[in-house]
Amino acid sequence: MTPPKLQYSAAKTSSISKRSSPSSSPIKKFQRSIKKILPSQKLYSQALATKTSKPSSSSSSSSPDKLEIVDYNVELDYQLCRNEDIMVAIDTILNNRWSESTSLHNHYHTRDEIIAAQGNMEELIMNLKGLGMGPKVDILKYRTHQLPKGLITTSLLYSIYENRGNTFVDRILETKIRQGEIRKFVITNASPVISRSNTSGQRNNRVTYGFENVEVVVKAEMYLNQIRNSQLELAPELAASNDIVDPKRGGNRGSSLKKFEEYVIKNPTALFINIGDEGDGGFNNEELSHLVSLGFVTLTSNHLNEIESHQYSISYPNCGTYLKLVNAGRVWLVKLLSKPKYKEMLEEQIVKKWEGTTLQGDSKMNNFRKPFYGYDLNWVLADSHGSGIVEVFNTPVGRGWRLTGKV
Repeated sequence: MTPPKLQYSAAKTSSISKRSSPSSSPIKKFQRSIKKILPSQKLYSQALATKTSKPSSSSSSSSPDKLEIVDYNVELDYQLCRNEDIMVAIDTILNNRWSESTSLHNHYHTRDEIIAAQGNMEELIMNLKGLGMGPKVDILKYRTHQLPKGLITTSLLYSIYENRGNTFVDRILETKIRQGEIRKFVITNASPVISRSNTSGQRNNRVTYGFENVEVVVKAEMYLNQIRNSQLELAPELAASNDIVDPKRGGNRGSSLKKFEEYVIKNPTALFINIGDEGDGGFNNEELSHLVSLGFVTLTSNHLNEIESHQYSISYPNCGTYLKLVNAGRVWLVKLLSKPKYKEMLEEQIVKKWEGTTLQGDSKMNNFRKPFYGYDLNWVLADSHGSGIVEVFNTPVGRGWRLTGKV
């Protein structure tokens, strides 16, 4: 006999139905009501309501609006609009290079304090507030023993004479070089190529070096003084060589440097030195080795082609240290302006980023630490502007800076 099929149905008093209905317990009712007025729940509800009330198609509030451009007729603090001597422009850059002693602003010292110091860099640095003794000592070591004196990029001059154009600067520079007042050096593959291309939808601020030369200039007298100071350091060596060898044949570093000084004076426009034929003022291998070791000559490099001509460029000792400072400024600025949606920012905001600010709004003075050691932001902006990396414009609330797309 087949057993009857069993049928299952939920009991009217099952535990499932009881759990699905709100509890009638007075304690449970109180807990539910108190949650509605707790601060955390109330704030969460408000935030949720605000978030859901925004249309999904609108842009995020974190994306700033595009800056309103009034015009491009910007007068920068360091610009020379008249036909001043380019030597004045070089002095303007060198005399205002450091933030604590510049006359272009008074973020760290007043004008009276700077005048009272009478150019005493150590006094101005030691009187900086908000900076420990360690960073102050590092600044003095860097500026005194590592950074070469008097070098500037031609990009800085382009920015100073923006209203006159780059051709004006090139023409004046060429005249001063031929007259022996300015010395120019071309450093190959020294300018950073900064890639901002998107990779898989993500911004990639990758920095590489090469394929772009940098022109730097210095007052010729300052360069000759550098050569002569090096000769004084090698004086015992030079004196010994005069007794045993012909100085013209380059017996040691001292005699090679003396010959190099004569060559530089006779050839004010030369970027390279002759090799081999001493009758035409050429240098032999031993002399080249001496000059390279002293930093006055460097082997020209080219990453695109193998070195075939073995050209030796006239250089400035420790020039690489200065270029690292310039390149660090360019890279910092490009990375900063790459973050906003429109690749632009007000100058006031750039200053705050450059120095760093605490929660209380005080300056962290990050620009006085490695790798800038107090280098003034004006020259980071000027060099980048002169090289075409950024452009500047006026807005209703101050100057704005934007990446040009060159990098």
